[in-house]
Amino acid sequence: MDNDNFYKVIRLKTGESIICTMQQDIQSSATETHLCLNLPVQVVPMRETRKDNQVIGESFMLRPWIGLSDSTEFVISADIVLTMGDLKPEVREQYDRYMFHVTETQKRLEISNAVIEFLREVTPGEVRIIDIDNHGEQYGEDEEG
Repeated sequence: MDNDNFYKVIRLKTGESIICTMQQDIQSSATETHLCLNLPVQVVPMRETRKDNQVIGESFMLRPWIGLSDSTEFVISADIVLTMGDLKPEVREQYDRYMFHVTETQKRLEISNAVIEFLREVTPGEVRIIDIDNHGEQYGEDEEG
């Protein structure tokens, strides 16, 4: 992550928790009417229990905040924010790992989609190899070259 960004956890009035980066610190954000969230992810709590149903701790899972969008930045009204704070270092590391894996997966999907698009364009019988050393002879898929 860029060092010019501040890592934040934001609790919305809906109860939702979001981890993101912002280009401003908490004090600067407090006077804003709108906040710009960079690379936001939703924090989904996962409860762990013992046999007697007493909660012994809480872990969490990260997932895209608004999975229907390819945007990496979202602007929200500051009046829907209940509170915000800095991330613990270990949570920051987990967020960075998550974002790295998301980015790598997106790159792989882009490459896969490009290959699929290419293969759709090149269907059997349409592949032609032009041998410019042999005066432009063309060899089709079923012909020997």
